[in-house]
Amino acid sequence: MNEKDWRDTKIWHTHETLLAKLVKVIVRMAVYPFVNVQFIHTENLPKEGKCIVACNHVNTFDPFFLGMYLPRHPHFMTKMELFNNGLFGWGLRTAGAFPVNRSKSDKWALAQAGRVLDNERVLFMFPEGTRSGNEAILKRGKTGAVRLALEHQAPIIPTVLWGVQYLHVGLRNSNKLTIEFGKPLDVTSLAGTSPHAHKVICDLTDTMMRHIAAMLPPNHRGVYGEGQTVNRESEEE
Repeated sequence: MNEKDWRDTKIWHTHETLLAKLVKVIVRMAVYPFVNVQFIHTENLPKEGKCIVACNHVNTFDPFFLGMYLPRHPHFMTKMELFNNGLFGWGLRTAGAFPVNRSKSDKWALAQAGRVLDNERVLFMFPEGTRSGNEAILKRGKTGAVRLALEHQAPIIPTVLWGVQYLHVGLRNSNKLTIEFGKPLDVTSLAGTSPHAHKVICDLTDTMMRHIAAMLPPNHRGVYGEGQTVNRESEEE
């Protein structure tokens, strides 16, 4: 008999709650004197409908700034350990985040991500799967974003958050962040008919990552820089 997943006993929001809206207003006002957030090509982010925002991941503060400042409310898949604290976990759930078990393939988290997309919302993902650190060198992308996009026929919006690695104590003109949106990537049309071979999904993942890399300075593009080769030989299907 399968053990019941504790996540099935909780409410996981697929909309922006009133509390989340209120917290955003308060936090933006508090942060405004210290951080200058600028957007580039916001026209590439659909004003409505399902989409996956796939972004580079530099450090711990990325979800905070993206959650507070994105023009549309994002729903995050985040590590399960953050939900161990009852009050903090409740806050994450209210904000639209949901847990994923990173030690294995997590069918529950994938199903919840699908529910977000099926409700015509924004699913936010870090396809690198981990932080790149203050060196901000782009890592190899994992295939989850493309698999979800294909399953739920959602466009992927390649996105870059830049400058968070340089934040320091100071006023807003010395702390500039940019959030840039690339053109929507229609992986459904690029993939052809299903079922999709593992190589097709990997190739589409690398295409997505190269769109992200193109918005980064050349020396931060990592394995997606000019002349670099992405090695996926050890990756399981």
